[in-house]
Amino acid sequence: MKKIGFFMIIATGLLAAACKKSQDINRDYAVPTGKGSYPVSSNTLVDMSTNKNLGTVNLNGGYTFSTELQYFSQEPVKEINLYSTVGSGARTKVTTIPYAPAYSNLKKLDTLLVPYTIPTGQAAGTSIRLEYEIVNQNTLNLIRTVTVKTS
Repeated sequence: MKKIGFFMIIATGLLAAACKKSQDINRDYAVPTGKGSYPVSSNTLVDMSTNKNLGTVNLNGGYTFSTELQYFSQEPVKEINLYSTVGSGARTKVTTIPYAPAYSNLKKLDTLLVPYTIPTGQAAGTSIRLEYEIVNQNTLNLIRTVTVKTS
């Protein structure tokens, strides 16, 4: 009986140690490849002026909002691109923002505010797909996507 109790204590200790959350976000989330690592970003994309999730709002034509990208990369970042697809139209590049260090001590990540203006003249309910692309110098990228609708 003492042996079973001893093994239970050891098993409980090992289980608790295995559940400890890692503090190394780079090791935990950066995906290495033969060319290096991909950038990482996962924050909710919101309209920074209203703090509403962009995927849940209808916006008027001509309305300009900014959304914050929070990201990191073990490899040097080259640029951030914003693409849009309005309705069934073609995917177009809206802007390219060259990388500039913007580390937030509070968030422990680089941050970037990316503005976008809803095109005017769209029918109510038109979907606009926005793609925020983070590109590393090694050409590996991450695309964050959100769809907004016009009102």
